[in-house]
Amino acid sequence: MTGEGRLRSLSPRSATILRAVIDALRPRGYGFDQAIDEDVLLEIDRTLPYLPRLTRLCIPAGLRLLEWGPPLLLGRGRRFTSLDRREARSCLQGWSGSRLPPLRFLVLGLRALVFLAFYQHPSVLEAMGVHWERRLAETVERRATLLGHGKHGHLP
Repeated sequence: MTGEGRLRSLSPRSATILRAVIDALRPRGYGFDQAIDEDVLLEIDRTLPYLPRLTRLCIPAGLRLLEWGPPLLLGRGRRFTSLDRREARSCLQGWSGSRLPPLRFLVLGLRALVFLAFYQHPSVLEAMGVHWERRLAETVERRATLLGHGKHGHLP
């Protein structure tokens, strides 16, 4: 089941294009093969309302530009969502160094959103051995001990 019914900020068409972007950009291998693309999409959808207004307004148009970029900009006959992962990744890598600043910034911005949503997912954090809650408790306890306030960190 897809997250279409739970999307609040993305239209169904924007979500389809963004799924292809996520598939092309997100890390693979090395413990990163979790089936979390829908979770990444939903996290980006939840993040969009907090982005600057101009960014929120430009993302749908930018996604359409990505969709039609291969036939219009590269002379390839297929739209972005029809490309396989390798071709889509190649397009995005090329566009991230584009001489057209709007295209370059769009790809770099989408990459940042995808990576932020991907790397904060609990299964990715677990695969990387990152345990923020435990680290926070250890840090608070260590600081309390160093400051001489005892094991529990209570101030006198």
